[in-house]
Amino acid sequence: MAKVTIVPENIELSITDEESILTNALVQKLNLPHSCKSGTCGACKCKVISGEIRLDPYNTSVLTDEEKHQGYTLLCRAHPIGEVTLEIPHALKGFPIKTLPARVEKIDKFNDMAILTLRLPPSQNFGFYAGQYIDILTNGKNRSYSIASSPTSPSTIEVHVRYHKGGVFSEYVWNELKESQILRFKGPLGNFQLSETNLPILMVCTGTGFAPIKSILEYMAANNIKRELHMYWGNRMFADYYMLDLLNNLQQKMGFKLTLCLSADKKDGCVSSWVTQAVENDFNDLSGYEVYACGNLNMIEDLYELASGNLGLIRQNFFSDAFTPSVG
Repeated sequence: MAKVTIVPENIELSITDEESILTNALVQKLNLPHSCKSGTCGACKCKVISGEIRLDPYNTSVLTDEEKHQGYTLLCRAHPIGEVTLEIPHALKGFPIKTLPARVEKIDKFNDMAILTLRLPPSQNFGFYAGQYIDILTNGKNRSYSIASSPTSPSTIEVHVRYHKGGVFSEYVWNELKESQILRFKGPLGNFQLSETNLPILMVCTGTGFAPIKSILEYMAANNIKRELHMYWGNRMFADYYMLDLLNNLQQKMGFKLTLCLSADKKDGCVSSWVTQAVENDFNDLSGYEVYACGNLNMIEDLYELASGNLGLIRQNFFSDAFTPSVG
């Protein structure tokens, strides 16, 4: 058993050899910075003040050898050896993680997409930041879904479920789940959220990566947050898009620029390319921007390399929520 102390709040964790620091913290309902939980996004990067860390395999582009030499690690890949001290500012900031029931108020299905509206118990308060996610508990397993609704509508939460053949939760949604049934979920989780700056924003998403982006956009609109913003949304086919009327209404209200990208289809008003290619074509300097990327892991990795390499983005200004397939 190893001991981890997190400063400046002096939080102490006792961790087994099999657990990562992040896994242990989440079990203790301590929502440390994280997103993908697989060593691919860098959201959980933090400074090791003292002690030794063993790391599971990770994406070396989000934790370079130079950063490791400077003492940085990834919480989701880190196993402490003996006593370790980490520096994580505002580790106790945020909303408490809860496990709650929710009634399925509405199920809207079209093509291979289901929009679930879940009504929370009137006696329970559930706070979250726009961009965070929940774990839905089904048949003894957890499945992670971004909250697509805004914190400004606290009585319900919305999740977007893409059908995947054999998927534990999506098969359940398509074949068994009915309105008025009760689901249980744990959250809020993750640290993908809007920063409190005035920098211009580049939002890039693929597929259901639109969900946390929608949450952030609705939050910005409700709070009259005015920042320069350009959004790119990529799909294979035009039929993969959903909620375009809502998105167009948000665009008109907020005045941001919207680019829809199709990688395997052609449609008037859409760009026929990968989203990363469209970004590369439209920008030559992102040094003064913040980038918010959600969806396919390969897209996020490619965008990170492009933005922080050729386009000069400050690495700390890249925020991502990588969607990785659930196994088992």
